[in-house]
Order: sequence, then structure tokens, then C-alpha cells
Amino acid sequence: MDKEFRLFRFKEKLALKIRQYLLIYLFFTACGGLIFLSNLGHFKRFGSEHAPVVITNKPDQLEESFFKGVNYFSIEKGKPFLELETNELSLSNTEGLVLSFNPVGTLYRYDKENKPQEPIIFKSKNARVLLKKKNVYLNNDVEIKMAGTELNAENVSILDNGEQIDASENVKTVSMVQKTGDQVLVTSNRATYFPKKQFYEYRNNVSGKVMRKRVYEEGVSFATDQLVFNVPESLITLTGKVSFKKDNLDVLANRGEVFLENYNKKLKYYALYDDVRLQESLSHNGKPLTRKAFAEKLEGISSEKKIVLTGFPKVFQLRDVIKGNRITIRENVETVEVDDANSSITIEKD
Repeated sequence: MDKEFRLFRFKEKLALKIRQYLLIYLFFTACGGLIFLSNLGHFKRFGSEHAPVVITNKPDQLEESFFKGVNYFSIEKGKPFLELETNELSLSNTEGLVLSFNPVGTLYRYDKENKPQEPIIFKSKNARVLLKKKNVYLNNDVEIKMAGTELNAENVSILDNGEQIDASENVKTVSMVQKTGDQVLVTSNRATYFPKKQFYEYRNNVSGKVMRKRVYEEGVSFATDQLVFNVPESLITLTGKVSFKKDNLDVLANRGEVFLENYNKKLKYYALYDDVRLQESLSHNGKPLTRKAFAEKLEGISSEKKIVLTGFPKVFQLRDVIKGNRITIRENVETVEVDDANSSITIEKD
């Protein structure tokens, strides 16, 4: 009986020890599992800088990518939209934002039938592109080349895939008129250009000149508050405090027009309206002579070097006062032609 009792006690103690060791093993296993799980997120983050960027569809999350010394291309519906060569580039999934530094780029344009149009080539210090809206914003030392025009400014916005271009601060454009070969140079504080229509609008401190294709043909220069240049019609329209100069001729008026195709035709090449004041420097018997005239309208016919004044015109020449319904002045010539004259003329004797 003693042996059986001792054997029973031994088995009971052995079972108790096994249960104790099993509990200890389970405890340490659970602790190890908790430690592993707590560090799992850290293991996943390690090395993520080498993983590809994943763009999510959540609008409140911002994903950005940075590149240096890259060529960037954007394609819309299988056709090129934008090309950039830049020192630094930042891409964001919000609004399809592209930030570029010192870019040289090309914006590709298409007509309503998706036929390629002449692209817009640009260069600047900074660029911001909204791919979804197809807008390009350029800042600092901006240079643009497009269909016969070179544009320089501090700030330029190319909107709606080149449908409209807005420029501000130190705006300067040089445009070539294919029909006539003229070069039109204009400077202003602000300008808007519509490439498809080839239509320019300049505002604030506008000045410029028209340079003829042939060197011996006279150009004209002007200053005004607002200027509109319609390239297809070869027409420049000046509005507000117009100052106009041609050779020895200086004219002030409130409105003006330059008809670029009429230079060598027997038609008016330029016209000025509303409170016209003319001053011309001549030579009379070897002495300088200043001729002044006032009218409501002036028309200049370059092919015949004459100026036609209408609207109660008056001409003051030496001590002569010439009035009429229509007065024609020959450039650099003392002769004055008058229709329906009402004049006071003094004849000087030797």
C-alpha cells in the first residue's frame, strides 16, 4: 500500500510541475507575440523610400514626388500636351500640379478638329502647371515664342491650353506681319493675346513702333493708353491720349489707326481722330520753320507723302493762318492745298 501511495503522490507532483511549466511557456510565448506585433509597423516602414509612389483616390491625402535634372512629358488623349526640360520638378496629385524651376518648355496646341497648331515655346525662372485645367503660369524673366511673335515679361499666364495668354510687368512683344513684312514692337504694363485669332490687347503705358521691311521706307512710332493689334486685318488701333510720330511730324490726338497694308497704296496709311494737334519741322529759306495744325481728323497717305486735314482744320505757318473745309499738307514742303479757303496770308517782301 505504501508503494502504491508513494507512486500516486509522485504522479500527482509530476502533473503539477508539467502544468506549471506549460503556463510559464504560454506566458512567454504571448509576450513574444505582443512584442512582434508592436514592431510590425516599424518593419513595414523600413525601406519605404525605395518603394514606388502610390497615388490614392482620397482627396484629403497629398502625394508629392521630387526630381532633379529631368525631361517631363504630359500626354492628353494620346497627344502631347506639355514638354518640360527643368533643373527641379515637383509633382502633386492635387489638381495635377507640376512645379518647375528654370524650365524650358513647349505647350502643344490643336484646333477644333484636333489638328496640330504651331506650339508655344517658353522659358522662365519658375513655372506652375495645372494639368487638369491646362493652365501654365510663368514667373520671372519669361520668354515666349509663338506664331510670328516673341514675348518677354515678368509674369505670363497661358490659359486653357493656349487659347489666351495674359502678361504683366515689363511686357514687350515683337511681331512679324507676314502680309507686309512689317515688324511691330510694343511695350506696356499689361497685355492679352489670343493666339488662334492673332489678336493682341495692350494696356497701361503703351508705346511702340512699326518698322518697315525696306530700310528706306519710313516707320512710325506711337504711345497711347490702350492698343489693339489685329494681325489678320493688319490693323493697329490706338485709344486714349495718342502720341504719334513720323519723321519730322508729331501729332497728338485721342484716337488713332495704322493700316499696315496701305503703305504703298493711294489710301490712308494712318488716321488720327478727335482734337488732332499737329506739329511739323520744316526749313524755309535755309531757316527752321515750325508748322502747326489743328483739326478733328487727320489722314496720312504715305505713298504720296501728304496729310489731309478735315473737321474745321487750321494751319499756322509763319504768320499765315489757313482755314478751310479740307486742307492738304505736303510733308517737308511748304505748299498747302485748301478747299473752300478762309485764310489770312501775309506776303513778305525782300
